[in-house]
Amino acid sequence: MPFADGTSGVARLSFDSGLAQLGLRVDEQLTGLMAADFAHPLPLVWAAGHNVHVEYPLGSRLLHQMGPNTVRLSPAVPWAFDVHGGAEHLDADLTGLDVRSVAFHSGATHLRLILGYPTVSTTIRLTSVKDLRVDRPADVPVRLEIGKGATKVMLDDRWFGAVGGGLIEQSSRPHTGDRWYQVIVSGSADTVTIGAVA
Repeated sequence: MPFADGTSGVARLSFDSGLAQLGLRVDEQLTGLMAADFAHPLPLVWAAGHNVHVEYPLGSRLLHQMGPNTVRLSPAVPWAFDVHGGAEHLDADLTGLDVRSVAFHSGATHLRLILGYPTVSTTIRLTSVKDLRVDRPADVPVRLEIGKGATKVMLDDRWFGAVGGGLIEQSSRPHTGDRWYQVIVSGSADTVTIGAVA
């Protein structure tokens, strides 16, 4: 996927009908915006400027049949991510990428996000989730909000076994500046780990 002429600002990668078995990686060697290796069933991929859309013609009904998929992203531009439809088995190592936002607009399971240093306050939004792990640099503060019931939640070294009626917590390092992460789950959450990488 080449860079769009005369287009600047934040690039956006949207999965319009869900995703499954996806690896997201940063590739400093890319000369274009992104590159991808998709297994069957193959999606439709199209772009308008730096807005890239990935869509499966039959929607999310075939998510459980998907093979491994890999998308490599250029770190030359900031990125935002949107997932409409279900999401399962996402392994995203976004170290070295300027991530501005991540949003899952339907239920999600088995997600792992590795994030680098944010350049702005960055929000990760989910509707509901089971088995989520988010790792960021240890000196970057993070705030966690869960709107409904939460079970098996680990925020750094603090453990919350079962919480009814929502949960709002933050890391021991306060967010005094404008470079921190916020993880918001509007619904319920089961097995959530917010950790740190060296």
